[in-house]
Formats: sequence, structure tokens, C-alpha cells
Amino acid sequence: MEVKFVMRTKKVFINFVTDAFPQIVIMILGFLKIKLLLNHLGDETLGLYQLYGQIVSYLVLVEGGVGTAMLFHLYKPIHEKNKQKINEIMSASRVIFNTIGIIILVIGILISFNISLLIKENTFSNNYLMITFFVFLLSQILNYFCIPYRNMFDASQNRYIPNIIYQGMTIVKSIAEIIIVILGGNLMQILISLLICNIIANLLVFIIFKCKYKDISFKEKKDFSMISDVKHLFVNTIGGLVSNNIDILLISKFLGLKIVVIYTTYNYFVEAIRQLVDKITGATISGIGDMLASNEGDKKGVFNEYNNIVSFIAMIICTPLFICVNGFINVWYESKIVTSFIYSLLFSALLYLNIIRIPLKTFSLSSGKFAEIKKFVIMEIVINLVLSLTLIKKFGIAGVLFATIISILVADFIFKVKVVYEKIINEKMGMYYFKLVSNMIFTISINLIFYLIMPKTYSSVISCILCGLLIAFINLGFVTAFFYFTKQLNFLKRFKFMINFSSKRSKE
Repeated sequence: MEVKFVMRTKKVFINFVTDAFPQIVIMILGFLKIKLLLNHLGDETLGLYQLYGQIVSYLVLVEGGVGTAMLFHLYKPIHEKNKQKINEIMSASRVIFNTIGIIILVIGILISFNISLLIKENTFSNNYLMITFFVFLLSQILNYFCIPYRNMFDASQNRYIPNIIYQGMTIVKSIAEIIIVILGGNLMQILISLLICNIIANLLVFIIFKCKYKDISFKEKKDFSMISDVKHLFVNTIGGLVSNNIDILLISKFLGLKIVVIYTTYNYFVEAIRQLVDKITGATISGIGDMLASNEGDKKGVFNEYNNIVSFIAMIICTPLFICVNGFINVWYESKIVTSFIYSLLFSALLYLNIIRIPLKTFSLSSGKFAEIKKFVIMEIVINLVLSLTLIKKFGIAGVLFATIISILVADFIFKVKVVYEKIINEKMGMYYFKLVSNMIFTISINLIFYLIMPKTYSSVISCILCGLLIAFINLGFVTAFFYFTKQLNFLKRFKFMINFSSKRSKE
């Protein structure tokens, strides 16, 4: 049992490191890339580029959550080393994802004829929109043909292998975009570079998969049982897309591409940090799935540790974001982007909620409770859409953000908590809510103190970064003390145990 405990933790750590550290590099390159795109291509072209990403994100609806279902169905046969079952699932998944890729391509081509309808006061020709969108679509569609191979790495807790490839190629893509823009290139050249990089990345994953999993055959009979979960996961997929992507589409339609750039500038910070922290989900989901499939381990203890460390991270990083984001945008983008106190407040609050709901998402998906959470996902979609459409014309970006925050609070922290506690870990919810509320009160108090005493304007990017690091360092001390007195530092014991166990094994 000790060996399994340590191995799971080690694999989580390796998967996280290989996913997270490249993400930091990508985030830094992203700041430079967006600034160059804004200066050289203009805010409308940048807004168009960002809009393409959101449109393609919605085409994921065709996938319907098959990838998540496939992962869940792989956990048990991999744990039991049932090669026959693994081959059956992999054979079926390749057929499914090849079909999905083709369907998305066809739908994307049809959408390309109507891109202009999604843009208020469009200044681009229809031919330009069609051609550039098609190239972007093609660069993204390639990933679907490689999902079965990536999921096999993930389900067997070897996520670090595709992590290194995809994250490394994302860094190459960012550098290529920067070079193209500096040399005076255009959007089409940037999109072609994305296409080439994605071809190389997916080929590498396929080749390594064939070398590592030589015993997997795609000629076995096909097990399509994962499809039975799609009717529930499809709704969950829609919910994720609405939560993360509907804002830009609504802003483009009702407010215009220039306002899209304001939103995406703030959202870049939030998404970069969220994706970095979300790597915890990617790193842990296979380990938690293995634990739940084998019915081994303390589910309550693992959830509490997971929840504590995620809350710890959220409380540390959201405060410097709230205090410094406006100052950084003003200095870095040379006041070309409109900033607002309410934007920084709402984006920081949204990031905080997205981080602290990670454990709920991970446990509900890893346990296969797709049907149970479906109705709450529908609730989130309805609340988000209704409130967004109601508030966007009067309050603009702030109205859309407020709608997203309310939908998350209701769907996740009122209803999804019940599923996790009653259906998975079989515990009462009282202590969870006590910690949730007390952590929020502490976070609000700390943010208020820092906002009153720290500067909000900066003379340079360096001074802004130094101020943010100072806030983060001081905040780390406050949060650590708070977690110590509220007995939420139990996650440190796991790392200490792993280090001591590894040290002991190395001496033997």
C-alpha cells in the first residue's frame, strides 16, 4: 500500500512538473506575443484571431465528452492489466475520434461561410475570413486524430510524455509567431506556422505511442460501451464551453472586436494562471481515477488534502493579480487597453472560483458520476446565458463576468458539492462549507488590506512585477499562518512522507 501511495504521488508530481513549467514559459512568451500582435496587426486582427479560437472551441461539442468517458473506461482494465479489454477500448476510440475529426472539419467549413455574422461592424472581406479560419481550423482539427494515443498515456499515469511534446511545441509555436510578426508577417503566415507545428507534435506522439505500447492492437473487436456515457458527458462538455468561451462570442456579437481585445487581455492573465493550476487536475485525474477504480485509499482524506492545497494556491495567487493587473496592462500595453477596477475585481474573483472548484471537477469526473452532475451543468449553462444576455448591453464586460461568477457559485458550490460528498466520499458537507466561507472571508479581507496600502500605478514593468512578487511573498506568510491555525496544512504530510519514503528506498 505504501508503494502504491508513493508511486501515485510521484507520478502526479512528474505529470504536473512536465505540464506546469513549460506553461510558465508559454505564459511569458504570450505577453510578448500579444503585445506584438496588437502593435503590428492591430486590435481588430488580434480580436479576429482570438475569436477563431473560441469558435473552434465550440466545435468540441461534436466530441461530446467521449475523451473523458474513454479515460474512465480505461482506468479499471489498466489497473487490472487486462490487455484484451484495453485493446477493445482503444480500437473503438480510434474509430470514434477519426469520425469526430472529420465531422468537425465539415461543420467548420460550413461555419466559415458565416463568420461575418459573429462580428459587429465587420471590416474584413468574406474570402479573407473563410481562408484564414479554414487554416486555423485545420491546425486544431489534427489533435482529434491523436486523442486515443494521448489518453492512453494519461490513463496509465504517463501524461508527462505527451506533456513534454505538446508543451514544447507550443513554445516553438509562440516563438515562431513572435519572429513572423517582427519580420512583418501577417495572420495567414502565423496560422500556417501553427499548422506545421501541430502536424509535427501529433506525429511525435503517435510514434512514441507505437514504441511504448507495442502490445496494443487496433485490430481487436471494438468496445463502444463508452458511448453510453456521452449522453451525460455531452451536457458537461457544453457547460465547460459556455463557462469558458461564451463570453468572447457574446462580446464580439454585441460589443465588437475592439472590446474583445480588452476582455481577452484581462482573460489572458486569468487563463494562463488557471491553466497552470489546472495542470494539477490533469496530473491527478489518472491517479484519483486509479484509486477510485481499485477502491483503495482514503477517499475523504485525499479529497480534503486536494481541496486544501488548491485553496491554498488560489488564496496566494489571486491577491497579487487583483492588485497589479491594471498597472501591468497600462505599462506593458502603453495605455492602449482600457482598464477598470471592476474588471480586475471580477476577473480575480472568477479565477479564484475556477481554481477552488478543481477538486469537485476532478472527483466527479474520475468517479464516473456523469449522470449525477448533468442537471447541475444544465443549470450553470442556463444561468450564465440568461444573465449574460440580460446584462451585456447595459454593463458590457462586467455584466458578462458577473453572470459567469453567479452560474459557477450556484452550480458548483451549492449542488455539485452534494454529489461529491454524498455519492463519492460519503461524508457530510458541513465542514466543507465552513472552510469555504472562512477561506473566502480571509481572502476578501487580505485583498482589501493590500488594495488600501499598495500602489496601483507603476513606472515600469519591472516595478510592477517586483510589487506583485512582494505581495505574493507577504501573502504567502499570511495564508500559511491562516492554514496552520485552521488545520488545513495536512497536504504537507504527503510530500514529507513521499520524500522520506524515497530516501529510505534509495538507501536500501
